[in-house]
Amino acid sequence: MPSVTASCLTEAMRLSALIPGTLVVFVFTIAGCGAATPRSSERFCGELTAHLDEINTGPPTADDIPAFITLFSKMGEVAPLDVQRDWEQIYASLKTANTVDVEDPASVQAVADSAYETQRSAENVAAWAMTNCGLDLGPVGAAGGGAEVIVTTTTVIDTTVSGG
Repeated sequence: MPSVTASCLTEAMRLSALIPGTLVVFVFTIAGCGAATPRSSERFCGELTAHLDEINTGPPTADDIPAFITLFSKMGEVAPLDVQRDWEQIYASLKTANTVDVEDPASVQAVADSAYETQRSAENVAAWAMTNCGLDLGPVGAAGGGAEVIVTTTTVIDTTVSGG
């Protein structure tokens, strides 16, 4: 596999999580997410609150990505059932992004596809966090692709003369 720069991996992570300036999602303290911890809204909201800045910015460097993914996995262990599947889909997308070979178009496309497929999950988690925790996880960016939409407007001026 060719050498991949930190900025390439960081961008791939952001793309896959739909989370640059987006949800995303991410660095959590392992000590706060033990395996014996029960799933609960209260616990999950506490973890989201404690790591809101990291969630909204993602991993700062490529060296931080493996820990970011591991910690995101640990966060999934306390995710309440309401968002567990959405959380797991975002986690899977992060793992996919971590395997990207930026010189292989098929690999890059797989990451883009994963990001697109994760869009709804990211929106669901963001909405859940706002409703249940009062937290704004940042804007959830739209996945790229599809047809460009161009909005145009037309003004019609009535030039008829009314008279009597």
